[in-house]
Amino acid sequence: MAQLFSLGISIHMKDTPIVSLAICFCLLACRPACAQVTNTTAASTNFVNIGGRQLEMASFGQGTPSVIVEAGLGEPAVENGSWKSVIDEVAKTTRICIYDRAGLGKSDAVTNASRTCLDFVKDLHTLLVNAKVPPPYILVGHSIGGFTVRLYASKYPGEVAGVVLVDSSYPDQTTKWPALIPPESPQEPASVKKMRDFFKQMADPHSTPEWQDLAVSSAEVRAAGDFGNKPLIVISHSHDWSPDPDLPKDLSDKMEQLWGEWQNNLCRLSSNSTHKTAVKAGHYVQTEDPQLVIEAILKVVEATKK
Repeated sequence: MAQLFSLGISIHMKDTPIVSLAICFCLLACRPACAQVTNTTAASTNFVNIGGRQLEMASFGQGTPSVIVEAGLGEPAVENGSWKSVIDEVAKTTRICIYDRAGLGKSDAVTNASRTCLDFVKDLHTLLVNAKVPPPYILVGHSIGGFTVRLYASKYPGEVAGVVLVDSSYPDQTTKWPALIPPESPQEPASVKKMRDFFKQMADPHSTPEWQDLAVSSAEVRAAGDFGNKPLIVISHSHDWSPDPDLPKDLSDKMEQLWGEWQNNLCRLSSNSTHKTAVKAGHYVQTEDPQLVIEAILKVVEATKK
């Protein structure tokens, strides 16, 4: 059975509707049951020293620009295979790299009390320099990985040639989604209580995967610049998908309405953007509809070469 990992414990899907809130920030990181990424096409996996710590990175294929995958929060992407189908196809055209952030998979952990998106960006930049992966880069960010992609492109604009955002998180999630939850009442559905408790837990950095301070991270990304006219493709989950089918419909609809608005706002980060919506796929588009992600990445690669 697929399991979700949050707050350092495993939760079975059938036991709690809140697990489908992975969409919120990818705070509940799903580990799909598929082959390890290291078994895919011509992998070169190594440990890269980024200054007293090592991060595991896997590289596939050859060519430029290099595609850099930034996975969702808490996801050990090198090991769990969620990007395998995407990697196999993209590697036929150009180089694609995936890595595990600090404390995930076999990468060394950090001792910070909490981390922010800026810490992730610094680690990624040092990783690419020390691994001798030269720019330009196509940055692909899934869920809260979109935070890192946006901040990286703002800090190092000369290194980034294009961006693909896969059901990316949005800074306002940390405040506007929790504000939708009604006051506690004895008659409320269990799903509402679980969601309220979930948001409270996620407000504490020590309760989030990777100890990320979401409030500070959101502020960092909110202050980041846009992408100018660099090619950008925004991929969003299907309109028919719901993060939690047990939620009251009015609450679920309000959450999805905000999500749709945020996805449209992401498109405005570039004057050269395209918005793609999955037909059936949920939050993990890369596993449920990998072809949509593959086509988006290759389209941005082609656009940068022109």
